[in-house]
Amino acid sequence: MVSKMKNADVVVIGGGIVGMSTAYFLQQAGLSVTVVEKEHLAYGASGRNAGFIWLSLRPAGVQLDMARAGRDLYPGIVDDIGNDFEFRQHGGMIYCFNDAQLKVLGELAEARRADGLNMELVDSRRAIELCPILPENVAGATYCHDDAQIYTPRFVEALGRAFVARGGTVLDRTEVLSISLSGGKAVGVETDAGAISAERVVVATGAWSAPFLEKLDVKLPIRPMRLQAMSTTPMELKFKPVLYGPLALKQYSMVRDLPSYRDDLFRSPTEASLANVELLECAVQRLDGTVLMGCAMDYPGYKQTSALEGVGITAKVFAEHLPALRDQEVEKAWACMLPSTPDSMPYIGELEGASGVTIAAGHVFGNAAGPITGKLVMELITGKSPSLDMTPFAVSRHAGISIDDPVLW
Repeated sequence: MVSKMKNADVVVIGGGIVGMSTAYFLQQAGLSVTVVEKEHLAYGASGRNAGFIWLSLRPAGVQLDMARAGRDLYPGIVDDIGNDFEFRQHGGMIYCFNDAQLKVLGELAEARRADGLNMELVDSRRAIELCPILPENVAGATYCHDDAQIYTPRFVEALGRAFVARGGTVLDRTEVLSISLSGGKAVGVETDAGAISAERVVVATGAWSAPFLEKLDVKLPIRPMRLQAMSTTPMELKFKPVLYGPLALKQYSMVRDLPSYRDDLFRSPTEASLANVELLECAVQRLDGTVLMGCAMDYPGYKQTSALEGVGITAKVFAEHLPALRDQEVEKAWACMLPSTPDSMPYIGELEGASGVTIAAGHVFGNAAGPITGKLVMELITGKSPSLDMTPFAVSRHAGISIDDPVLW
C-alpha cells in the first residue's frame, strides 16, 4: 500500500470493511481520501469473521432494511472490481436435531416470511440435499434464499487495491494520535508519522472506537465481544450455504420470543458448565474446501486471542453436530473483537461539537452493513439524500447509557 503522507479531502481512520467501503464510495464521488490504519487492512473483525451476509435473523425494520441494502450493493462492486473475495448467494440454513427444535424453526420461518424474507422449512432429506455435510440425524432446517457470503479479508483487500490503483492513499502501520480541531471544526489528524490536513474525518475504528473517541471526550457505549473460531484443512465434501446450528439461536431476541422457544432446547451441557462462554454455532466453507467453524462468545475486554475454553467447546460441538468434520485436521484457531451496542445498531453521523467529524462504528453485522455504511457516509459528506433514514443511527441516541451486560441481538 502507498505510504506517502499527503493532505486529503477526507481522512478515514480504520482499514476494515466499514473504513474501506467508506473510502471506496467517497473516491467514487470524486473526493481525495486517505485511509489511516494502525495495523494492516482487515486487521480487526473484518479479517477474522466467517463472512456471513446474514439476513435470516436480522429483525424487521431498520436492521433488516440495512442488511438487505448492504447485500444488494455487492453485485455492483463485483462488476467494478472483480470477485476475488468469493461473494456468493447460496442462501443460509439453520439446522436442528429434534422435533421440539424443528417446531421453533417452523415458527421462525413463518414469522420471517411475514417480514418479507424468502425462508422455508425443509425436512431432513431436503436439508441434506442442500448441505451434504449435515448428518443423517438432522431433523430439518430453515433455508433462507436471501442470505449470502463473502471472504471478508479478501473483500477489504480488494477494495484497498482498487482504491490505491485509482489514486487513493492507504497509510498502514500508522496510528492516529488525535483529530485536529479548530473552532469546533475538523482540520485534519495527527499521526505517529506526521500531520494530515483534511476538512473531513471519518472514525471507523470498530470495536476500538470507544477508547479512541475518549480522546475527544466522547463516550459511546460500544463494548468489545470476543468471537473465537477455527478452520480445517481443505476437504473434498463440499457445501454451499452458510450454516447456523441450534446453539446459535438463543442469542437472538426474535427467536426467544417465539411461542415454542425454550432455553434448554438451544443450550448444550458444555455451555452450561462454562461460566461466561456461549457458542454462536456457525460454519461456512471457502471455495478451496476449508471449513471455518465457531464461534465461542465471551467478553474478556480487548483480548484478541483464543482461549482453551473457546476452542474446546467449538471442537466438541462440531464433532457431535457435524461428524463429517471429526477426522479433519484443524489448520488454525483465532479470535476477533466484535463491537456490541445496546441496540445492535451502528452509530453513523456527524459528531456534535466537532463539525466535519463523522462516526461510522459499532457494526455487529458488518459484512451486510459495511458497504451501505460507506455509501451513507459518502451521502452525508457530499450532501446527497441518504439511502436510508438516518434517525436510528444517531450518534447521540444512547447518551449517558453504559453497556455492561451481554446484548441479545
